Amino acid sequence: MTNNWKYALLVAAMFPTAAAFAQSGDQGRRATELGRYQEAKSIYKSQLNSKDADNAYFGLGNVYLRSENVDSAAYYFNQGLAKNSKSAINMVGLGKVEMAKGNRAGAEKHFADAMKRGKKDSNVLAGIGEAYLMAPEATEQDYNKAIEYLKQAVERDKNNAEAYLLMGDAYLKLGNGGQAMTSYDNAIRINDKSPKAHLRRGQLYTSSRNYNEAEEAYKKAIELDPNYAPAYSDLGELYYFAGQYDRALSTFKQFVDMSENTPATRAKYASFLFLTKDYEGTMREVQEVLKSDPENKTMNRLLAYSYLELGKPEEALKAMENYLSKVDKNSLIASDYEYYGRILARNNQPAKAVENLEKAIELDPNKPELYYDLANMYAREKQFDKAVAVYNRKQEKLGASNTDYFHLGNAYMMAEQFEKADETYKKITDANPTYAYAHIWRARAQANLDPETEKGLAKPHYEEFIKLTNGEKEKYKKELIEANTYLGYYFYLKGERDNAIKYWTEVKTLDPTNTQAETALAEINKTSTAKKKR
Repeated sequence: MTNNWKYALLVAAMFPTAAAFAQSGDQGRRATELGRYQEAKSIYKSQLNSKDADNAYFGLGNVYLRSENVDSAAYYFNQGLAKNSKSAINMVGLGKVEMAKGNRAGAEKHFADAMKRGKKDSNVLAGIGEAYLMAPEATEQDYNKAIEYLKQAVERDKNNAEAYLLMGDAYLKLGNGGQAMTSYDNAIRINDKSPKAHLRRGQLYTSSRNYNEAEEAYKKAIELDPNYAPAYSDLGELYYFAGQYDRALSTFKQFVDMSENTPATRAKYASFLFLTKDYEGTMREVQEVLKSDPENKTMNRLLAYSYLELGKPEEALKAMENYLSKVDKNSLIASDYEYYGRILARNNQPAKAVENLEKAIELDPNKPELYYDLANMYAREKQFDKAVAVYNRKQEKLGASNTDYFHLGNAYMMAEQFEKADETYKKITDANPTYAYAHIWRARAQANLDPETEKGLAKPHYEEFIKLTNGEKEKYKKELIEANTYLGYYFYLKGERDNAIKYWTEVKTLDPTNTQAETALAEINKTSTAKKKR
């Protein structure tokens, strides 16, 4: 959907996969798909003594797998086999458990056993395919293996819509959007009332940045099932990336209201509040989640981030160091180093701040703001040459914009390299000759190259600035006072009384209390009167 670091805060995966089993559309499977795990457990437990007990045990195992409780998942798959020793689907479940543990050899042994028991069962084939698709640290080979099993599943049962959905997910993992869409379309062909199939199409459209089609797909899923929570989640995220924060938050709130009230759901909502810059709301949700789940990594991260955004750097430092103590350093993301660097800077620890900002750039070298933060940190420490070097690094990596030239020019100004500063600002006036501010920046650089105002190097740039801002005096008041002050002084030195009076009078008009203008005008009149007396 995006490479923006903030998206990594959202704790839900882009394509959450429900277990592939009986295509009966039973409520347990639906509850699992919607993340209502307690509800799903209750439904499946009520079916353990029914004719569908085989699938009920498998369903329970999958619920525990989804909530990362591998031991409980294994228990229910084994219970299913104890009740029906020929159960192929629960043997698949044991294979999924071993796959979740990273034991590929053990998983494949169970899959082979399941195939012997139910090689003609489409759902057994789809279950094995899903296991490879969802394997930890899955590889291209795993995704191709998933597709192989899923193709066999639809050959056995051309109406297995879930197998087509899983196949679409596998193709998408391989970067084959065309085949993914074909698979999702096949799922819709089989069951055009499936909200999940339309959700998948929406997710694929989102990943290809076809946002209008994505919105329509999500709305179609909601039309088919107004209580289909995942569609509200993805639609809310879509509105967020479109910059429609109010719609994003209200839509995402609908997802939260429909979902099970778990720390995971609250954590996701807190993440979304943070993305939409509601830091007070984020803090409330974070603190509520941490009461019941104090080790929640996402919430501990957001606690530190939010304290900084709320202007509480000391609390932010304490929270950040607590978060860092809980996580594997290899799992840190660029924003962790970025925020830690900014927090350290606010707590007057510049050396450590620089170290962490450099790590952030190493992890995310395509984020311009990181270079700006690092350069500003160097500038604060009066290491202006290093600030210049950072801006040059940014331009070499990401190219240059007017914003970059502005920052680089300012760094040269602080380093008192005024010729370099002017050369840099000139790139802005060359590309955008009517951009008024660039002329004032050039004027300042030139004024520093002519400190006695003997040559009037800044004169043409101040004059151009006044010309470009004509009629917008209130907007540019501060800079216009600066420009007219310079020109008044310049013409005074040149003995051009009328021009000097003109510009000093304009300063007085812009700022009636300006003592410098009063003094200058008084001096000019005094000099003129003395000359007349002579």
